[in-house]
Amino acid sequence: MVKIQSKKGTKAMKERTTARVKMGLLKTMFLVTAILIIWSSSAAAQQSLRDLAKEFGVDWLAGRWTAKTDDGTTILLVYKWELNGHLLAVDFKMGEYASRGMIFYEPGGENATQVSVDNRGSRSKATWEARDDGALVSKSEYVDVEGNVRKSAAVYKNIDAKTIKIAIYGLDENGELNDKPWFTTDFKRQPVVKKDAA
Repeated sequence: MVKIQSKKGTKAMKERTTARVKMGLLKTMFLVTAILIIWSSSAAAQQSLRDLAKEFGVDWLAGRWTAKTDDGTTILLVYKWELNGHLLAVDFKMGEYASRGMIFYEPGGENATQVSVDNRGSRSKATWEARDDGALVSKSEYVDVEGNVRKSAAVYKNIDAKTIKIAIYGLDENGELNDKPWFTTDFKRQPVVKKDAA
C-alpha cells in the first residue's frame, strides 16, 4: 500500500525540517562564537591581582592572621587567593561577628575593589591601594541593615614574615585619613588550615 501525502503535508514537513536545520546552525554558530570569545580572552588575559601584588611587594597579605582583643577575644583574618590569582577572598571573624568578602582588580582601574557582607545583613565596599612605603590602605564604606553609613580606613603594614600591623582610622569629609588611628593591632601569621587552602 502506497501512502500519498498532500502538498500541504509535504510543505509542513519541509518547514519543520528547515526549522530544525536553522536551529542546529544557530546552536553551532553560538558554540563557535563562545569558543572564539574564550580563546581570545585567554590569549589577552589581564594581569592577575596576585601578579600585581607581587609586582608592588604587597603579596605578604595573603595568609591566615590572628590577634587578641583586650578582653581576650580572638580576631581571625584569612586572605586566600582564588580564581588563578584574580580574586583574593577575605574572611573575618571576631566572637559572634563574621564577614566574607572578595578583593579584585577592575581592568583600567587604579585600585583594587573589595565587596563584603556580614552575618548581620550589612554590606561594605572598599578600595585598596599600595603606598610608596609598602603599606596597603583600604578605605571602606559600611552600610548597616538600617541604612546607616560609616566610613573608615585600615592601614596594613608588614612588620616581618610573621607579623602585620593594622591601624584603623576615621576619614574626613574629603575621604582622607585622620591624623591619628582609632586603634592599632598586631596580627600574627598562623599556619594555613585545610579549609583555608585555595
